[in-house]
Amino acid sequence: MEHEERNRTILQKMLSEIEDIEAFLAGRSAADLMSDRMCQKAIVMSLINIGELSKSFTESYLGSMPEIPWKAIRGFRNIAAHQYGIIDFEDVYKTVTDDIPALKATLVKRENMR
Repeated sequence: MEHEERNRTILQKMLSEIEDIEAFLAGRSAADLMSDRMCQKAIVMSLINIGELSKSFTESYLGSMPEIPWKAIRGFRNIAAHQYGIIDFEDVYKTVTDDIPALKATLVKRENMR
């Protein structure tokens, strides 16, 4: 039961980070993101937080959502945290417009299974 509650708390924190990303990006195009350093940093920080949070789920919980590329999420976190200068913000835009909605849908579905 303790692990269930921990996983649920982590999931809720991830959803909160996703909501932040959605707010940061609201009404912005890829070109807008490319020209707004503050928005870039805010979005990348939330992506780092998502990657860090993913490390705290139990292995069985991660395994229950095999459609989520956990290794890639953690890999991006490592690059963003340790090699920020090599981030391609066109890829970041693609990630937050394509991958983050899919991640959110899976997490919301999981949350509603409770």
